[in-house]
Amino acid sequence: MASPDLQSKVNQLTSIIQGELTAVVDELERFKLRPIARNMHSCIVSCYDKAGKNGRKEQIEHCTNQCQIPYQTAANVSQQEIANFQNRLQRAMMQCQDDVQGMITPDVQNDDKKMKRIEDNLLKCFDNAIQKSREGLRPMKQRIESQLK
Repeated sequence: MASPDLQSKVNQLTSIIQGELTAVVDELERFKLRPIARNMHSCIVSCYDKAGKNGRKEQIEHCTNQCQIPYQTAANVSQQEIANFQNRLQRAMMQCQDDVQGMITPDVQNDDKKMKRIEDNLLKCFDNAIQKSREGLRPMKQRIESQLK
């Protein structure tokens, strides 16, 4: 159904939101997750230092597992929030497609002018969905940051 022009415009819109999401994820990784990962690795080294040559293997494993918990928790929180964000955007885009699909009848399919109007409605809906998602990036980032303190 989608004309090459429509597909091109949709690709432009989705690349904008994808770029912005990537920038947020990158910032979170650099300023929040990396310090937590560094602490995890320092903690693991101290597990080996404390155990020395006489420590039991189980003691080291327990200690290192404990060191990993904060990073694993932080990574899980981040991944879950990002997945929720992407799912909301995908559902909104699918709703746009469903709404437009309901407007297509056989006489519309054979009328280029009417199809263009429907494609314009679809593009407008996609644009609104993406704009709304863009507004959700900052709150998503804040939710993640608040849980990583």
